[in-house]
Amino acid sequence: MPANLAEGRPALVYLHPLPAADPPLGLAIQRAATSALVAAEGYTVAGTFRDGPEPEGWPGFAALLDALATTPGRPTVVLASAEVLGERALERAQRLLALAASGALVRLADASTPEGALRVAWQGRAPDERRRERAREAMRKRALRGQVLGRAPYGYAIEGRHLVVDPAEAGVVRRIVSLYLDGHEGVRRIARLLNEDGIRTRLRKPWSAGSVRAVLRNPAYTGTYRRLGVVVTGAHPALLRRGQFEEVQARMARRRTAPAEQERHAYLLAGLARCGYCGGRLLGARRSTASGARTYYRCASATNQGRCAYHSRRAEELEAAVRDALAAGRVAEAPRPVSARTAQARRVALDRQVARTLERWAGGELTYRDVVRQAGEPSLEAVRRASDRPAAHLDSAQAGTRLVAEWDGLDFASKRALLVDAVAEVVVRERTVRVLRRR
Repeated sequence: MPANLAEGRPALVYLHPLPAADPPLGLAIQRAATSALVAAEGYTVAGTFRDGPEPEGWPGFAALLDALATTPGRPTVVLASAEVLGERALERAQRLLALAASGALVRLADASTPEGALRVAWQGRAPDERRRERAREAMRKRALRGQVLGRAPYGYAIEGRHLVVDPAEAGVVRRIVSLYLDGHEGVRRIARLLNEDGIRTRLRKPWSAGSVRAVLRNPAYTGTYRRLGVVVTGAHPALLRRGQFEEVQARMARRRTAPAEQERHAYLLAGLARCGYCGGRLLGARRSTASGARTYYRCASATNQGRCAYHSRRAEELEAAVRDALAAGRVAEAPRPVSARTAQARRVALDRQVARTLERWAGGELTYRDVVRQAGEPSLEAVRRASDRPAAHLDSAQAGTRLVAEWDGLDFASKRALLVDAVAEVVVRERTVRVLRRR
């Protein structure tokens, strides 16, 4: 795109280090490549999102998709290479198509086009990838039954292929969380306290800030097992309440110091509110006015694709309506969640649908535009499902009672944690707000 056409347009940068690539594609290389493209074409960086080398649920990419729905106009996503979207051809294709379905223009710093990168990835699949996928599917079935693949997380042991609590290690996990939440200690201070008491890691090594941080970030302690795209809630005994875990994550997010990669904004009803007309998610948005910034919740389908007539609701008004509904007892029981087996079957069906479309394209039956039209939304759903959050564990009635009683005195993280424990979903229409209690 000529620089004069891109000048001033918002760009969202996504980074995902690939140390095992040949040659390695680390963060420094990706930053340099994406920065050069942004500067050359005159984009304005509206946000930077990042996942680790082996992302669990790809939270950075999920945040990128959220941001696409709230960035004005048609935003551009800048990547160093399509390789950063996944090792397997299918997952890379799904993330490329998910970006297209989200309305983004994708620019690759390696000078390739999304269509060309997708064709290279799909046609260049390793001969054993299909066999590897069948083997992974067998492992997914084991994971679906709650059988452990690999090592047990710290705090657990393995008995009969299932996780059971290791009492000594579980006590250390709870102590780490208590020091972080109640004692307001940082990860380095917690590591020092553990080492001073002679406590060692499972490998008999001293604790470090990194090892403490890994405990604080591990969702396994909520009783949720995640592996190979399978998410099984209640798979093993929980060491923490879901609300505690959410509060830890919110506090860790606030302590990040890299301004270019901080969360753009936190919204109380994120992931809970959905449109009562089309069923799409409501995403938070900020708008600058003469009197200051205002926050809203908007239907993702209406904002991004114009597929819904619902407009927006002021954040403080919608959040107050949820509080009032809880206070008045105007809540309904949420439908029983889809079973892990059903959810996994849906993910497999989506993978097959996208793969069949790509095969027809590779065979010359479809154009690239046909691929985006037919496989874009299924790819977006598959990517979203891969990053779904597990359910809460705290009793919803208790959480709702405390939330209403302490609403004005709670900080954002505490309020959000209680809300996640109390509410399964908030269904929003122009004149009504329906709150569904978590089971």
